[in-house]
Amino acid sequence: MSEAFFRGYYEAYNSADASKLAPFLADDVLLISDFSDQMTPEEITVDGNKATVRITDRFVAKADVPDFLGQSFAKGQGFTLKLIGTYLVRNGRIARIEIQVIGSE
Repeated sequence: MSEAFFRGYYEAYNSADASKLAPFLADDVLLISDFSDQMTPEEITVDGNKATVRITDRFVAKADVPDFLGQSFAKGQGFTLKLIGTYLVRNGRIARIEIQVIGSE
């Protein structure tokens, strides 16, 4: 696993093309969102089969969302979060993702 692997993952994720994203994720990883989002990795640290990534994530509501993090969003409204993602890779694919919110813009 390398920084290049994660840069490829974020490029595939941001493309919103499931066929580009699938090779990066284990079969049982499911991503569901009421928002379109664009993740920008700011710093990637790889240690064996784990990686920690500082991320700026810009979200835009795909439809009206009555409650997300205690707020409601109309379709097209957006917000930005600062995140830390912790990733576990098995057999060359992301098997687990943990996200921690560390701030907002």
